[in-house]
Amino acid sequence: MISSPRRIVMDFDGVFTRTDSTAAWLMPRLRERPLLLSRSAPWLAGFVLTSRAPAARTRVTRRLMDTAFSGQSADDLLAELSDTGAAFARDTSMTRSAAVDEARSLLAQGDEVTIVSAGMTPLIESWARALDLPVRVCASVVSGHRGRLRWDDHCFGERKVARLTALGWREWDVVYSDSAHDLPLMRGADSVVLVGGDDTLLRRLGRALPGTPVRAVSW
Repeated sequence: MISSPRRIVMDFDGVFTRTDSTAAWLMPRLRERPLLLSRSAPWLAGFVLTSRAPAARTRVTRRLMDTAFSGQSADDLLAELSDTGAAFARDTSMTRSAAVDEARSLLAQGDEVTIVSAGMTPLIESWARALDLPVRVCASVVSGHRGRLRWDDHCFGERKVARLTALGWREWDVVYSDSAHDLPLMRGADSVVLVGGDDTLLRRLGRALPGTPVRAVSW
């Protein structure tokens, strides 16, 4: 594995944030739009039911977000996502300051840090800019097509590994995550930091990652 600089992979939701960033943006806007909420309801239910089926989760997420994006221009939605990311950065009830401090410490040591997340790229990039945090962001891709915003790539499960590989990272040293969904990433690491996980999850990771040190932290 690479020794200097180390390559550090950090999940976003649950590591840097106290709740899912996409849901924190999505649910208030759906509640303000009852018709849109009604149209999104089947996909919201599907999202919950596909937690253990990454391919199905990706299909459902795309349909959910395509529905949620309807009725507004791509430019307006991208601006809204950018504003939301900056607001989340300032909100201490959303952003874990200890996680930001950890990332700053890693960067100060000369490590390379990449946030790899199923969250939306424009929101997370805006969050990082607001905190002046010079990390690479590898997250779900949304972009404008014929004036509408479209969910192009769901950076979830095995897809996180593929996306990192496409960026030139074929190996990494440490993974920070709060979820077993990131086991594909963890299997490629020298060590794992479990953020906020309980003993059950810690034992599950220990069984799934024989020989890989797993350290638990609470932020």
